Amino acid sequence: MMNPYIKRIKDLSHQLDPQILTELEGGFVDKKFSKGACLLRPGQICTSHLLVKEGVARKYYTHNDKEITTEIYFHDDVAVSLDSYIMRKPADLYIEALTELEVTLIDYSQFHKVKKKYAEVMMLDKMFIEYYAVWFEQRLKEFQTMDASQRYLNLLEKEPRIVRLLPVTIIASYLNVSLETLSRIRSKIASE
Repeated sequence: MMNPYIKRIKDLSHQLDPQILTELEGGFVDKKFSKGACLLRPGQICTSHLLVKEGVARKYYTHNDKEITTEIYFHDDVAVSLDSYIMRKPADLYIEALTELEVTLIDYSQFHKVKKKYAEVMMLDKMFIEYYAVWFEQRLKEFQTMDASQRYLNLLEKEPRIVRLLPVTIIASYLNVSLETLSRIRSKIASE
């Protein structure tokens, strides 16, 4: 079932005037990436929203030689480093294709120009930022109030495709637990 907030964003985008859509689409470029390709690296400025059409990607950073996955993107998700994108500064993280990946690159400059011109596009952008803020607040709350087992069970309930489709190393990284801890949690759940 589609998230109601995403549904509102999609509904509004489908109601845009054809002229606005034409101007927006002037900044759209479809691109394919192979598995393992980096769409953004530390030091690069994030110049586009990356709308995932096919495949899976992740956002991660490294700390003490450890990869820490913060977001996983599927069809219709928008991959972006908001800090780099909004502040126009070099990113400190990676966005990586976990599978063959097809995205639509939405150019910052073109989007910003159209957003300034049309209130409807400004509203779309505002709704996306609001959705992201709500998602981030919920994820932060989970990390602060749930133990590792609860976070895994919550992931199974809310995002089973992450558990079903991704390697355990990335699942452990996303949950911020060691592989050993994740293995124990999965064994315990399987035996119950």
